[in-house]
Amino acid sequence: MKSVIVRRRLEMVMGCWRERVHGLFVNEPLTMEDHTVCKELSPDMVMFVTHLYKEGYFKDSNFFPRKKFDITCFENSYGRDFVKYAAEQFGRDHQEIAKWLSGSDLKKVALFGCPSIAKKTVFSAKRLRAYFRIQEDNVCSKCALKASCKFVNQSVWNRDMNNLQLPVVMRVITLYALESVPPQLVIPDEIKTSVNRLLMDILRLSQTVC
Repeated sequence: MKSVIVRRRLEMVMGCWRERVHGLFVNEPLTMEDHTVCKELSPDMVMFVTHLYKEGYFKDSNFFPRKKFDITCFENSYGRDFVKYAAEQFGRDHQEIAKWLSGSDLKKVALFGCPSIAKKTVFSAKRLRAYFRIQEDNVCSKCALKASCKFVNQSVWNRDMNNLQLPVVMRVITLYALESVPPQLVIPDEIKTSVNRLLMDILRLSQTVC
């Protein structure tokens, strides 16, 4: 009986710890509707995460054993949240890359929809659609997440829609690349291809343009 009580207390502590960590890196509350599926990283994502590590974007992390890079540390929600945070910071540091990205691949991703129902992610996807002048109803009407989304058909305002913001792009494509999406959202192969191509272009450009 005592062991059961100890285990339950430990589960409660771990639950609170995870929510605090999530809020620290993502600045969004966890919601019951926003469950995600963690899958093995794709080869392209492994390359990108390794680059982020080499560039110092994980210097504040504390989850590497013996402080050595280990790709298996990103097989849980905590590691994935840190990747999202690091990718967004990378986008802020490399804004000049945005103008060189493939418009056709970006538009495919924009047309597909939102990778999450979390507010910050949804409005990043909406800004990407606004950049391409895509009507919200064209995307929201066929979205698999529509039933649980609070922002269906809402548009974004007071933003410079003529300039593509790389942090916005990173916030959207990183979730697709990690496949950290709600289970009811199935990512087509063509979207995966566009996302991986964008990731590799961003990686290449960061080493040549910047």
